[in-house]
Amino acid sequence: MSNRRLPNNWRDRLPDPVTYYSARITKLTRSNAKGWAQGSCPLHEDRHASLSVNLTEGRWRCFAGCGAGDLLGFHMQLTGLPFKEAVRDLIGGGR
Repeated sequence: MSNRRLPNNWRDRLPDPVTYYSARITKLTRSNAKGWAQGSCPLHEDRHASLSVNLTEGRWRCFAGCGAGDLLGFHMQLTGLPFKEAVRDLIGGGR
């Protein structure tokens, strides 16, 4: 675990939501006019598309109870990494 400070512009360096979610969500549909797409939630065994992600803003919501939030919060839940390590993992800052 690193105690180094995160760069001030870390939010600007997060990956594009389309690229990030497309690589991690199976059966992701095309987004609607408001940017929302549906897919199978990787946070639980999902037989139906219970996850909605906003490919414009990076937000997400699982309608089966896994939660909701932003891209960073999704990455933290998916990987089990704490905040700083998850940011570094996403921006390629190493550990």
